[in-house]
Amino acid sequence: MAEKKNQHFVPKVHLKNFSTDSQKRQVNIWIPKLDKLVFGASIRDQCSKSYLYGKDLRIEEFFNTPEGMFGDVVNKLTESQTPAKEDLDKLLFLWLLQHLRAEKAIKDRLLMMSSMREKVALGQKENDELEDFLGPPMEGPEAMEMVLDSARVFFDTISDLRCVLLVNKSKTGFVMSDNPAVSSNKLVLKRYMKYRNWGLGGAGLYVYLPLTPKLGFFAFDRHVYELNGREGMTCKLKEKDAIALNQLVYLFSNDVVVLSPYGDTTQTVEALKEVENSKPESTLRVNIAVEDEEQKFEGSKRFSVATDEEFAASTKGGLIHVESVPPIVPRHLPKLRIRQRPRFIDTMSGAGLRRYGGIQPS
Repeated sequence: MAEKKNQHFVPKVHLKNFSTDSQKRQVNIWIPKLDKLVFGASIRDQCSKSYLYGKDLRIEEFFNTPEGMFGDVVNKLTESQTPAKEDLDKLLFLWLLQHLRAEKAIKDRLLMMSSMREKVALGQKENDELEDFLGPPMEGPEAMEMVLDSARVFFDTISDLRCVLLVNKSKTGFVMSDNPAVSSNKLVLKRYMKYRNWGLGGAGLYVYLPLTPKLGFFAFDRHVYELNGREGMTCKLKEKDAIALNQLVYLFSNDVVVLSPYGDTTQTVEALKEVENSKPESTLRVNIAVEDEEQKFEGSKRFSVATDEEFAASTKGGLIHVESVPPIVPRHLPKLRIRQRPRFIDTMSGAGLRRYGGIQPS
């Protein structure tokens, strides 16, 4: 079991695509919090934690099959740069798995659950009844297993996106990170900021995963966007496109950015730093509210945001809402253009804008 203690949340087969040596054992990395460049860092030590997915190895071994699939698909596309639809469907599924399995995603889920426990317990006396209600605190492997159980539902939600292979023709190679399966929403961030918390079913969603320094996977809401220069299932990118996608990866990174072995490293890092003020300290926010006695409407209740003290003192309970806080992307992929008449469903509610033709909540 000891040989599987070091569990990668970004697969080694993926990291090797960014290697700097012929034996594919090293990568160049940038550590943003220290503003430190490390040349020739061991792939074995990147994007991994001891028993992140548990000591029973069930989850760790589950990922063997999709990691093999990733290697096969990327090797094929590296040679041909001509994807079949089934290749892109596989990459969409692999984007989702990477989105779910990254250490940052696991930490966010655990933070959300612990924050919920803290808010529920406000003003309550510690007793067996409360402990039974809350249950034991969840650990990383449990959170990962719970999310994987819902992976099929998540995949159905994003299966309507249009998938494309991006071919980077610029001198700036794609970068990767310890959280490389990223997403954003140009429609919301440019026009509908009140719906900033959009989710996987939101109108205007687009997702991205760098595959190699020269290839990337991209999927987008076809009812909202056009991808200029798209030729069937591929799209060739220029310098400004590569820089914009690199900045997006950096904004969602946790501790490490894996650099391309090609191009000017210093210039690449300087371009990433241009958006550092847009990188949020936290991507989660927990809101609490209590019933507002002064705002009563027939047949309904109104709640107002409250402090911890107000929530604890409330005799009528309240609401707890966990909100994702994605970064406000300063520069979206330039080739991604909002249609003159984008189509979506405005729910006029907290569900926000839903994708036209996508799976709608029941």
